[in-house]
Amino acid sequence: MNPLLQILQQTLADNFAPKKSGILQRGAMGAFVVALVVALSFIALFFLALSFYSWMLMHVLPPLAALATAGSILLICLVVVTALYLILRSKPNTPSQADETVRMISTVAAIAGDELGKTAETNPKTTLLLAGVAGLIAGKYLT
Repeated sequence: MNPLLQILQQTLADNFAPKKSGILQRGAMGAFVVALVVALSFIALFFLALSFYSWMLMHVLPPLAALATAGSILLICLVVVTALYLILRSKPNTPSQADETVRMISTVAAIAGDELGKTAETNPKTTLLLAGVAGLIAGKYLT
């Protein structure tokens, strides 16, 4: 029963769980690093907010300092969410066009290679002469 349960669990995880990012695919160490970075980021943001609140206390009343701190944090969160939305929303359509271009160029190169190969097989002396002239010209103008 245990192997059947493992297969069922793996199937459910593959079908319903979101796909893991590249760092999480590396296993427990990647998950630990991500968790550590998230925890340290929250601690850093907490102390940043606390220091901002303490600095604001010197200039305004405590309720206004708390309001300014909360408003600043909400503004930062809004900017981050907006940037994340714009990054995730704008998926470029050019890779499909680039893939099509690469496929067409490789097809043309394969056809040209076949034609040049046939010509080189039927006329080896002419091919050698043309290659030598091309090498001479390239050496003269590229150096």
